[in-house]
This record gives sequence, C-alpha cells and structure tokens, in this order.
Amino acid sequence: MTNIYPLIICGGNGTRLWPVSRTQSPKQFQKVGEAESLTFFQSAVERHRGQGYQPPVVVSAIRHRETIASQLAEINCTADVIHEPMGRNTGPAVLAAAFHLIARNPDALMVVIPADHVIEGDLNSTIMAMRLPAMAGQIITFGIKPRYAETGFGYITDGGPFIEFPGLRKVDRFVEKPPSRKARLLVESNVAYWASGISMFAARTIIEEYRKFDKPTADLVEQAVIHGTMASDGFELNPEFFGQTVAGPTESVVFERTSRISMAPLDVNWSDVGSWTAMYGISKSNDQGNVLQGDVIAVETTNSMVRSTSRLVTVVGLKDVIVIDTPDALLVTRVGHCQSVKKVAEYLKAGKRVEAEKHLAAAPAASVPLKKPSDELFRSAGFEIKTARISAGTSLDLALGQHREVLIASGEVIMSTALSFSLLHTGQRIDVDPDTAATLYNASQSEAEVVLLIQNQTEVSKKPEPETAQVVALYA
Repeated sequence: MTNIYPLIICGGNGTRLWPVSRTQSPKQFQKVGEAESLTFFQSAVERHRGQGYQPPVVVSAIRHRETIASQLAEINCTADVIHEPMGRNTGPAVLAAAFHLIARNPDALMVVIPADHVIEGDLNSTIMAMRLPAMAGQIITFGIKPRYAETGFGYITDGGPFIEFPGLRKVDRFVEKPPSRKARLLVESNVAYWASGISMFAARTIIEEYRKFDKPTADLVEQAVIHGTMASDGFELNPEFFGQTVAGPTESVVFERTSRISMAPLDVNWSDVGSWTAMYGISKSNDQGNVLQGDVIAVETTNSMVRSTSRLVTVVGLKDVIVIDTPDALLVTRVGHCQSVKKVAEYLKAGKRVEAEKHLAAAPAASVPLKKPSDELFRSAGFEIKTARISAGTSLDLALGQHREVLIASGEVIMSTALSFSLLHTGQRIDVDPDTAATLYNASQSEAEVVLLIQNQTEVSKKPEPETAQVVALYA
C-alpha cells in the first residue's frame, strides 16, 4: 500500500491567542506546555512519523526558515521544506506541495496536517484506513464529534455512508462558523461534526479539482514550482508567479464545490487551540477550576485562567475570566468572548503598533542585555559565557536573535516565555530558541546565579567550539 506524505502547514498568525502569539513568533512554534515539551509544530510532525508515512513536507513563510530548521533538528527529523515568499492561504500552499510531490511520485498521497492543533488518541489508524478511497480519487476530510456548540469552528454534516468504502461518509454540507443558536442546533442534530482541518487526497486529485475551479491559480502555482529555486534549507517558490495567485482556503475553493468530497469520523480528543477558551480547556486546572501559570495568586476566584510571564499577578473575586499578562501587553477577557481577541490584534496592526508584530520583552541587541551584576568568563567569535546574579524578586531578560543555553549555578528561577513556564533549580540547564523571548525571574527570597552560554546565530554554526564546551563543563 502506498505510503502517505504528511503535509504540515505552518501558516497563520494565531491572532486569537494575542498577546502570546505575534506575527514574528506565531503559536505553532511555541511550546505546548512546559519548557521540556515539544512545540505545536514538532508535535504535529511527531504524530505522523513511522510505518505508513514518508518524510514530512513542510510549507511555511520564508521568514520562519531558521525556526523550522532548528525545531526539526531538535527532533532529528529530515523534512522536505517549501518556503512561501508570501502567504496566500492554504489553497496555494497545498497546491504547491502537490505539484512539488507529483513531479517525483505521480501516485503521491497527501494528508494535510495543521501545525498548531492538539490531538490525543489514535488518529493514524483512521488515516491509514482511508488510503484506498484516496487512491480512488476521493478528497477526504476528517470530522470530530462536537463536544459543545463552538461558534469559532466550521462544521460538516453527515450525508450517509459510502457503500464501496467502509467507514467513509458522504458530505451533506459545510457550515462555516455558525452563530451560537445555529451551532447548538447542529450539535443537537447528532449528524454534525467539527471540521478538524485535516484532509487527505492524492496529489493528482487536488491538482485536477483546483484546475476545475480556479485554473489561473493552479497554473500560477505550477509555474511558481517550475521556476522555484533549491536552497540549502528547502525549496523556495518563485515569488513572481506565487504572488499572483488568488489567496483562499482549500475548503472554499475546492472542498465545498467538488463532487469528490467525503468525510471520515475521528475518535480522538482534538482542539485547534484557536482561542484562550480553548487553551484553558486543554490545560490542567486546580480544585477551583483555575488554570494558574507563572507568579499568580487567585483569591475567591473560580473557573478562570490567569497567566503571567514575569511579574506577580493577583486576581480577587472573579469567575470565568481569562487574564494573560506579558511584559508589554495585558489581556483581560471573559470565557466565551475569546474569539473576539483577534479584533484587538487587527486594531493594533491597523495602527501599525509593534505589539502586533513582536514581543518587546527583549531588545534585539547584539548581546544579552544583562540587568544585574555580571562577569564575563569567556569570549570568542560568536560565543560568550557570562555569569549573572539575579536578586530576589527581580528578573533578567534574554535577547532575541541568539541561541542561549542557561545553567542554574545556584538558587532557583522561573523561566517564562510566551507559552511556557519552568521552575529551574541548581544544576539544571535549558536551551532557549533564538526566536523566543525569555525572562528569568527570581521568585525566591535569596539571590540566584546563572551561567549563560550565548551564541550569535549569524556568526557561527550551532555546534559549540571545543573550548566553549570545556568552560561550560566546569559548571555542570
């Protein structure tokens, strides 16, 4: 049976998760949980490795090329990376991957996987069972039985079984982000499914259907592939042709119009983590129903999520609220209103506010801006090793644009990023991605000392110089 190419789509800015997700550091490249956990992107790649799968194909904006290379290396994964010169939504991205694959494998099967979802359960058994209908020309979407009436999701209604393909269902209709009353009726009908964003088809099938419904875009994408260039870290689509394509999602361009559409139900726990309400839902809560992350005190507060990345945040007498505090922005909203958070990001972008684009917690300086007394232990081309002392109740910001390794020499500190928090004790060490703003906060009553190995990514490779490794070993 033909193996499947996982197509990991890394588009989108995750504006509904502002102020954590910004244009330059979107949700998919952040940690799912604590510092030792994988990122959303890495988790998506890992779910589809092994028997039945080919190495993954990754499509992402060219500005994220270094992040993708770094995160793939962390999980020892070789992937076929396609760099988009500009975002044109999922349709042209999927089509580019199809043209790229069919040139070397005319029978290629693709399963499209969003890079920023959380899935628990046996997803791959259902995918593997759908290879036969996909090879026969079906376009298969995967549906999730809804747990509640969510207005931010698309829905698929069941049109009955396919007799020739056991387990496959016909599609009656698509419903895109219905209002609350209609969402409730869909859930109560017992024939509606959440649209998971996962789909599967042969490369030739999606090309044929795209040519049927938007031939100019299909032709332009083909030319963008033909005239693209191979770089050391992936394939770059030709910007002249790709920039002329019509930006649109695969669902509205093809899925909702083709007669070859079908649906396979999935029995998994799934969340697209498309809002802070969804993030609250996948996080572990305490006995009061609260999810408290960072230096947070909650008094007489229930069923709420409160997150702080650097300073003390206190809430008193609240319920059903979401409070997200970052060094440069504070979000306060109610559970159930989180789908409107993207309006804030859109307002900031319209006003050309930098908070829409990047985090301001760390300045993009040439070296780490140590705010506490520090001593330089070692310096070479592209490397620095320093110690820093962090007084009780104070913090230290780490600059962007550098690979940083942090070793706790004494005491304990909280390391916070936009999407993770970790309590680090004496002797522990952690790597910090160059594209991740991070803060070390000393919440204890005594001074802490850290050792910082700082690597300028633009000057050297990621492999430490021998003398640097020797100096670090003194503190292990």
